[in-house]
Amino acid sequence: STGVTTSPSLSVMVTDPEGRPLTVNYYGRKTTGSGETFSVIGLPDTQSYTASELGGLPAMFNAQTQWIRDNHVSENIVFVSHFGDVTDNNQEYEWVIADNAMSALDVGADIPYGISPGNHDQDGGTTVPYNTYFGISRFEGRSYYGGSYGSDNDNNYELFSAAGMDFMIIHLEYDPAIGAIQWADGILKDNPSKRAIVTSHSLIGTGNPASFSSIGQVIYDELKDNPNLFLMLCGHVNGAGRRTDIYNGSVVHTLLADYQSDDGGGNGFLRIMEFLPESALINVSTFSPYL
Repeated sequence: STGVTTSPSLSVMVTDPEGRPLTVNYYGRKTTGSGETFSVIGLPDTQSYTASELGGLPAMFNAQTQWIRDNHVSENIVFVSHFGDVTDNNQEYEWVIADNAMSALDVGADIPYGISPGNHDQDGGTTVPYNTYFGISRFEGRSYYGGSYGSDNDNNYELFSAAGMDFMIIHLEYDPAIGAIQWADGILKDNPSKRAIVTSHSLIGTGNPASFSSIGQVIYDELKDNPNLFLMLCGHVNGAGRRTDIYNGSVVHTLLADYQSDDGGGNGFLRIMEFLPESALINVSTFSPYL
């Protein structure tokens, strides 16, 4: 059919001569509309850049976001997700550097993005610096901002559309409280027609298939019954990792990317996730605008 809503009602009339109960299974998928390719960018841990450690430099962080800004039209970049550990020591000077880098996505560009605070962004038992620079007030009023859990922006979600499809992405802080995970579960259940991504700082380790962290296992177990969830993203562990899980026929892919301990504290490497709707594929590449 054409011209139907994104949440159509389906019905069928079935009968059994003996009056027994029948189960009806539907199989199908919504067409993607334009079929255009688009990209979601992942920013792995930037802590070595903001703290100028292990050879990392603020210029590497700046190169990442400037490349996104310069190429968001040609690459059809529809969203940017930061995997957490924005800073290494949760110090104000590091947050100033992060603010300067991420502002390239704001002024004159308005490229949708979200952040999952990492454990280093919680140093000292506080996320006040994070919320000072990337709190609710920074995002409130932006069309893509969905809201947050509680009175701060430690756990938040955003909305975006591409190729005729509606998406939501939930950013959970490192080791989120069960209340925050249940909030995320409610957001997923309230938006069943939106294809969902979850970013949280710690989910899996390296390798393929990678193992869930204890935190990642809890998050997956609490959210796996949502058929609209298809992708989870994380950092925290240096290296790359991947796993695929299936629950009640629903597939969730989880990807790890973190280069903080590599040469140059990561050398500005980021993740490009290119969505090809007509092929039902996501091509993932690792690229450094700095190099």
